[in-house]
Amino acid sequence: MFERYTEKARRVIFFARYEASQYGSPYIETEQLLLGLLREDHALVRRVLAWVGDPPEPRIESIKRKISERGMLGKKIPTSVDLPLANESKRVLAYAAEEAERLANRHIGTEHLLLGLLREKKSFAAQLFNEEGVTLERTRENLSGWLNTIGRGEDQRTQEIVHIHGEAWDLSNIEERVQDLVKFAWRKREWKPLDILVDSETGHVCFDIRPPHESNFQLVPGGWPRERCFICRWELIADGGEEHSIGYTSGRQWVCAECYGQFLANKSQNSS
Repeated sequence: MFERYTEKARRVIFFARYEASQYGSPYIETEQLLLGLLREDHALVRRVLAWVGDPPEPRIESIKRKISERGMLGKKIPTSVDLPLANESKRVLAYAAEEAERLANRHIGTEHLLLGLLREKKSFAAQLFNEEGVTLERTRENLSGWLNTIGRGEDQRTQEIVHIHGEAWDLSNIEERVQDLVKFAWRKREWKPLDILVDSETGHVCFDIRPPHESNFQLVPGGWPRERCFICRWELIADGGEEHSIGYTSGRQWVCAECYGQFLANKSQNSS
């Protein structure tokens, strides 16, 4: 279903699922997609709000507060439970695919998800945007012009673009993550599934498998089948070919080979 989605767009869905579980929602609603978008591409939402006037940060906080004021829909749901999309959210993803085609984009990115949210006009997420003066037509026009500007390289005065696995990133969005990683030594390793302990009461995962174990923990050999790059969230998985199975680890975090080569290799050499 998500083959055409960029890594960033996939992470929006991942974060939306997490937000739904925290709100006790049995479905991923549009407001959780919006929260996922804010977590993954805060810069995009900030830019869209800036196009319609007032400073964006207080308005972003207002959006978050209004979602929070809706309150819990039920008890928190374990993150191990796979939550389905609500019907409104399904339509948002369908609209996002149409917006990508409208812009002649092969991949579906965060900007298309944002337009999809605005097209589902009766949804809570669209209402929150509309209250801040953000409309579908104006946002579609501004995004189209902005993306074309980036493509011509004319926006470099305010945004430095780097490409990771063929996807364009704003360098400012990843600089802080890289700064936290240069203090570690990195070793090239093949990713292999990890043994984990699973709490039978909550479904939560524990990586400390050394005995003794509490009675409610069950050992699951190879129960953690994948990891994600700390920088770009690229998936590391044993049977995904060399591009996905080879990475670099500090013993705590993992980064993919491409991010290591772009952001850590030279800095590690310079510091040694």
